[in-house]
Amino acid sequence: MTRHSKNATATTHFTYFEKQKAGHGTLKRRFGRDSQLSFGACSLCLSSTKDKDSLLSPSGFLYCKECIYSNLLAQKQAIQQQKLEYERFCETEEHNVEKSRLEKERKLVESMITSTSSVVESKSEGKEKTIQKLKEKIDQTLEDERREAMKKTSYWIPDCTPDFKVTITKPDTTTRDPMNPIAELKLKHLMPVKLEWTGSSSSSTQSENHVVCAVTKKAITHQQAVLLRSSGIVILETCLKDAVMPSMTCPVTGIKLYKKDIIYLQSGGTSFSAHSSVEAKKYRSMIT
Repeated sequence: MTRHSKNATATTHFTYFEKQKAGHGTLKRRFGRDSQLSFGACSLCLSSTKDKDSLLSPSGFLYCKECIYSNLLAQKQAIQQQKLEYERFCETEEHNVEKSRLEKERKLVESMITSTSSVVESKSEGKEKTIQKLKEKIDQTLEDERREAMKKTSYWIPDCTPDFKVTITKPDTTTRDPMNPIAELKLKHLMPVKLEWTGSSSSSTQSENHVVCAVTKKAITHQQAVLLRSSGIVILETCLKDAVMPSMTCPVTGIKLYKKDIIYLQSGGTSFSAHSSVEAKKYRSMIT
């Protein structure tokens, strides 16, 4: 009877099981419901925003007021530090450019003085000495060219080691949405949200505390929700067509609304792949 494949250690290659045990190949893990962000939770601290001031970004991400203010302040401080470093770098570059310009001018003056003196000497000296000096100049030029070519090929020689030049690009002075780095975010872009919660204040589990629609009083877990910016009310998208669009007024407060006042929130996560991203991949080097 043949041995089991997991115990066959005399093969010349790794089996799939052995590769997985050795830590090679792409690692995949599936997220459960506990790893998904619930609706009504802060996108930064991941805690519930119940009994807290909630703010919404134009991208639809919900934040605690304290968390998003701290994040924007940290971004501004980092931008200030990057601007100072960039200014110091620009000053150093200008100094180096000026230094190289003065060096070129000095070499030009020296070459002019040398050429003038060589002309004067050539008149007084013999023809053979003049030819000898010209040969020395040609040899020196060829030597310099050879060293320049050697720098490109023999980079391991200490004299030919290339210099590493640190460059600093101009920093971006725009604060960004922490959950959507492409979008710009300022304090004036944040919108207050009035979330209606169900459950007692002493309840601590998510099953007992959840956000409900302001119109239908249904729990909002993974459904698409909409913010009415003028009133700060959150309702389900299914109520938008029947309760808001005909009159373009808030069904709770009666405030006049416009199309730009309708903001779609990021829905809560689930463990279903059709709704949320439930699988994570990590590449690990593969052996053959």
